[in-house]
Amino acid sequence: MNQSIQSSTNGVAFRSPAFNRNVKRFFTRVMRNLTWYGRAKAARALARHGYHEQAKNLLEDSWK
Repeated sequence: MNQSIQSSTNGVAFRSPAFNRNVKRFFTRVMRNLTWYGRAKAARALARHGYHEQAKNLLEDSWK
């Protein structure tokens, strides 16, 4: 009772669901925000220890 893919789909072309694309976009944005948060936290620590120029460079590089 094996059916071919063609007969089970009746010739309808399927595409990947929009849900999968949205999940990928969501996790991409989460990673980008976590990276930005980590850089801001590191810059804050550098500035607290007196490395103001390095902290400024770290934050400026994050926007490129």
